[in-house]
Amino acid sequence: MGELLLCNGPIAAMPFYLEGVSINIYSIEELDYYIINNVYLLDKSFMNQELCAWIENQAKLEKLAQHLKMIISTNGRLSAFVTEILEYSGYCSATQISSVHDTLRELEGKSSFECAKLRADNLMEAGKYQNSIIEYRKLLSSEEAKTADTALCGNVYNNMACAYARLFLFETAADFFRKAYQYNKNRKSLWSCLISYKCMGDDDKFNMVVEDYRIDEAELVKLEDVIKGFYSGSESALIDAKAAEIKNMSAAEKADIILKYKEEYRSHVI
Repeated sequence: MGELLLCNGPIAAMPFYLEGVSINIYSIEELDYYIINNVYLLDKSFMNQELCAWIENQAKLEKLAQHLKMIISTNGRLSAFVTEILEYSGYCSATQISSVHDTLRELEGKSSFECAKLRADNLMEAGKYQNSIIEYRKLLSSEEAKTADTALCGNVYNNMACAYARLFLFETAADFFRKAYQYNKNRKSLWSCLISYKCMGDDDKFNMVVEDYRIDEAELVKLEDVIKGFYSGSESALIDAKAAEIKNMSAAEKADIILKYKEEYRSHVI
């Protein structure tokens, strides 16, 4: 998992396999670590008899396993199930446990569509852009999307566009920002569309959107101020210098740069 974990309990001879993320868990402390760092990925499927059996037979925590089985048999909440695991092992602080519990309680009060969106948002914010895009696309093609709130669907398109923008795929990002605005009518989505076209240097499409949505001069001035804020001062000079440096590179040197960026990106993927 990339960190050294101090495990006071037994190390399992047979790991518990977390199918959704393709991770093997060998101790209760590793399970706790996974929970607190992936709380938005947890759903009702996490409450299962296979996990209880592993905790009982491999982690050798019979009492904990019995408590968890009781929660499942009484149709208990996911927040109660997870909190029981975290409190029993003593690996997490009270603050961490409270934070996980509160997050799960918040998710329990939302629709499955809203929960899936929050999980995708969490992946994007963690820098796992490709994975978030996969989740956003699944969400938008789901049956729930057909009856979901129009503005909420627009926000999904908006956040998916953000993920594309962070991968420097500005043309795709612009298309989805525009679609987001068609659903949510949020001016921020429309502005993000225009900013994406500016990042591409595509003045024709920029002007087309301005004309299509009748953006007046006053709003354009505000937008230009926002864009200037992105590239102000010494940062702008550094960006211009780097762009000029890349422009003058040979094809082989550009290929090396692209490979470097690809490797950096892959480090964010699960």
